[in-house]
Amino acid sequence: FKPSQRKVLYGAFKRKLKNDVKVAQLVGYVSEHAAYHHGEASLSETIVGMAQDFVGSNNVNLLIPQGQFGTRLQGGKDSASARYIYTRLAPVTRYIFREEDDHVLEYLNEEGLKIEPQWYCPIVPMVLVNGCEGIGTGYATSVSNFNIRDIIDNCRRFIKKELLREMMPFYAGFKGTIVPSK
Repeated sequence: FKPSQRKVLYGAFKRKLKNDVKVAQLVGYVSEHAAYHHGEASLSETIVGMAQDFVGSNNVNLLIPQGQFGTRLQGGKDSASARYIYTRLAPVTRYIFREEDDHVLEYLNEEGLKIEPQWYCPIVPMVLVNGCEGIGTGYATSVSNFNIRDIIDNCRRFIKKELLREMMPFYAGFKGTIVPSK
């Protein structure tokens, strides 16, 4: 997870976000309770990205989108303004990020305020489920999305010290064929 995604998840868990709330309101809550200092537009984009469910976005969206959260045609960049769209935690999110783990996580502290954990420990590696892209100093990374069932199967194989199966990229709802590049 990127730090901003951890902050959003922390804010949603802390608020027990079971009912729809305006994305703009969630932005304010996360900014206040997780010490987010990088601008509301950026945090709004993070929340929208975590809720997107069109083909090519998330295989498992951790937030439920209510409203126009973007389309495949424009890569999600055409979402409505944060004051017009709503979200809440997806029911599966607390299953993936177990509440029982909350008391053993190492929480960060900023100016005397307990904020988000240093890391979350999901029951399945979410970087493989939803993929990621990022740019750092001197390097860039891109991880494709994979089928959560294949990931779970390989996790079980790893635990049993069995041979892992090669996984093909997978995008929920995609009906075409994915072929390896040469």
